[in-house]
Amino acid sequence: MSVMELSSSRSRSISVASTATLRAFDTDTVPEAIDLTLEDSDGLQHGELALVRVVIRGQAFQQGNFVEVRNTKLGTHIVDFIQVKVVLKGPEGKRILRGTPFTRTRNLAGELPKKLNEICMLHYTNISAGLGAVMEPSLVSVAEDFIVGKRKMIVTNAPWPEFNPSSGDNQMRHGRHERLGLLVCRWNAKVGFVMKGRKMKPVERAMEMMRSTEVLDVRYRIQDWKLRNRWRGSYVQGGSFINGRQVDGCPVDLDADTAVTVPRTMATDQRYTFFDAYAGAGGVSRGAQSAGLKVSCAIDKDRDACRTYKLNFPTARLFEMSVDKFIQSASGEHIRSDVLHMSPPCQFFSPAHTRESVHDEANMDAFLGGGNLVHKIRPRIVTVEQTFGINHDRHQPFLRALIGHLTQLNYSVRWKVVHLCAWGCAQKRKRLIIIAAGPGERLPEFPQDTHSEAGGAGLLPFTCFGQAIAGIMPGDELHDVEGTRHFPVPRSPLDATKLVDTVTTGAGDLYHPSGRRELTIREYACLQGFPHCHRFRGTKTSKRCQIGNAFPPNTVEVLYRHLRLSLLRQDGLMGA
Repeated sequence: MSVMELSSSRSRSISVASTATLRAFDTDTVPEAIDLTLEDSDGLQHGELALVRVVIRGQAFQQGNFVEVRNTKLGTHIVDFIQVKVVLKGPEGKRILRGTPFTRTRNLAGELPKKLNEICMLHYTNISAGLGAVMEPSLVSVAEDFIVGKRKMIVTNAPWPEFNPSSGDNQMRHGRHERLGLLVCRWNAKVGFVMKGRKMKPVERAMEMMRSTEVLDVRYRIQDWKLRNRWRGSYVQGGSFINGRQVDGCPVDLDADTAVTVPRTMATDQRYTFFDAYAGAGGVSRGAQSAGLKVSCAIDKDRDACRTYKLNFPTARLFEMSVDKFIQSASGEHIRSDVLHMSPPCQFFSPAHTRESVHDEANMDAFLGGGNLVHKIRPRIVTVEQTFGINHDRHQPFLRALIGHLTQLNYSVRWKVVHLCAWGCAQKRKRLIIIAAGPGERLPEFPQDTHSEAGGAGLLPFTCFGQAIAGIMPGDELHDVEGTRHFPVPRSPLDATKLVDTVTTGAGDLYHPSGRRELTIREYACLQGFPHCHRFRGTKTSKRCQIGNAFPPNTVEVLYRHLRLSLLRQDGLMGA
């Protein structure tokens, strides 16, 4: 089967096919953004003539061929191959091949394992038009001077090294296989970008393993449920918490030709289970619980945070230790969860982190140890929350390492920086959010925004300062207004109709809108999205630290309601 069939379906409802004509480049001077020209859906620009085939240096090329190219780039990615979609002659008589770009996995800076003759499709999409628009992925145009020759390639959703004949070759045969061997594509690197003038700005990225529906040649296709069960052993449609207890799925015959069929109705009180790593005060657990998940397990090593967590989630199994100690201590125990969240310490990656700390090395180890926890728990869905600073150039190697740890386990991964005010947070708070889906699982999209600055079009206005701290019940033990420090000289009043700056672990410059006093602990918690029922333990400083470190529960609820619906849809229980 031709890979062309994988990507050749084109909707003509909107004329938006994007191409980039690329020429030789100097790797030291290529800009990170390139010009893109939006053009008609027939893929031709002014002065171009479509051809059926061309002969270049004795080889005939036509639509559907898989072709090796050189000196070609798309965005920040090197392009090693294209799947030809259009053969044409340019205005100056040059023969050009235009097609879907691919790169070797070794070019992806560790985001995918570097394996011989393993390649990845590059799927750049202009999302500037917003929701509802049908946007075509960008094609790459390569002039005849940079055509190397035809190659053979297959698409598969099987994990490496299946179907790769060169995976066990010795070094002496490495060069020959690289030049002539079969190429294997298992992954699709997706970049969603918006246009800034004539330059692209990436805003969302994904590394997706091919789904069975994308593999047209049955010889290279494995059913998604088989991949899922190879990894997890079993799973329960609709969630593994049923009637008050966690259950394992039925034993699965991995050699069977069809999936085990089960009644597609939800059991009483059936929920997806949730495991909260680096749980802190339980902000993520609170949001997940509000979204309908069953909080089953959590890990944290901070004493006060654990006291707070147990107070709010008494039925959850709390491991009061570091993640690496948990993995060691639970090595002989079978622990599974449908969903895993990780919020490892983020201070090292914060833009506000300008001096070395004695905790830096431990924080980096905690961040990079997430792959071991995923391997232990084997969740269907993983989420990670981090400071947006990890997306900055100097911290990119750490982000890529985390992505690489997940893809090494054959998890598909999606990530972007989210302005949390768009999900109901009352702050100007940005966080990097990662969603990952295990082998055989469908990778969910990000939730749509629920709020905007002015509201309208189905969106609520941003939650403002005053709204966030309104409605606190009299007598709340964390809302001691009289006992809160009042300023000898009142400060400038703050606009309670606006968003506030990011809530941190300290008092900072944030105070009551009146300008007369500090915020109470309950007001801090409300600004961070905690419901009034959430309680805290520890000193005042410790409580502020727990609140400032939390992933706002009200925004977590938006994320997990969306992910729960995605799992239900995949499990055939959308109507539940």
